Amino acid sequence: MNLREIIMDAIKYPISDTRKFLIFCVLIILMSLSTILPSYGVKNDTLSIILSLVTLVVSFIVLGYSVDVIKGGCEGEDTLPDFDYVKQFVMGIKAMILEIIYFIIPLIIVTIVASASGLFSSFTNIVYASVNAIANNATNLTMITAAIPKSTINTFTNALTVTLIVAIILFVIFSLMSFTGMVRFAKTGSGVEGLRFRKIFNDMSNIGFVKIIVTLIVIYLIGLALSAVIGIIGLIPYVGVFIGTFIGVPFILLFLYRAVGLLYADA
Repeated sequence: MNLREIIMDAIKYPISDTRKFLIFCVLIILMSLSTILPSYGVKNDTLSIILSLVTLVVSFIVLGYSVDVIKGGCEGEDTLPDFDYVKQFVMGIKAMILEIIYFIIPLIIVTIVASASGLFSSFTNIVYASVNAIANNATNLTMITAAIPKSTINTFTNALTVTLIVAIILFVIFSLMSFTGMVRFAKTGSGVEGLRFRKIFNDMSNIGFVKIIVTLIVIYLIGLALSAVIGIIGLIPYVGVFIGTFIGVPFILLFLYRAVGLLYADA
């Protein structure tokens, strides 16, 4: 499918089955109660604990359902998938673990780079030098900065630059791999398949790296535009938050996950 076909299909998809869409909307409301009710002045410690647990459980179900949406997109299903709360709860937990792994790997690499480049040590030296300057009656930022050795500042600046560049590159790479890994997980139900990096790169090559990047940018821009509309609706007193949460957020989530599934249909 080309980009236009993916977008048009994904926009129509959330309302392909009104009943299932409304059920998904209810799940989003349940997931959001722990943040919505306090904003209306409803505060109770016991209730907060209960709502937090509800949010956690429902969040996993929503994530598991989203995985099924991706799978349906890959397999050419035209309507929303059925609800299987236990299965989708388990799938949601697996999907979350998969996402955490894809977050931890670049985090570890960036931490190693930061340490090796001297970012942490130079930052510590800057803090110590600043504290000593203040202890010696430095009264403004200029005096504090002057007390820090230029070599330390240069080391910190260079290390920070290198670390940020590496972090950005890894963020882009692992974000793309995470999407592809999630699709492989959706297709097979196996978390291990979502971590087979060689197959992930093969899938990305089959689709085309440029197509993946451009499509993801476009669907996220559309998602941001829809979020802005929800934000405006949310300004309506009392009912705005519920309208935006009950309809807008579920629509955006289903749109995004459907588009991702369609994007990887040819992988």
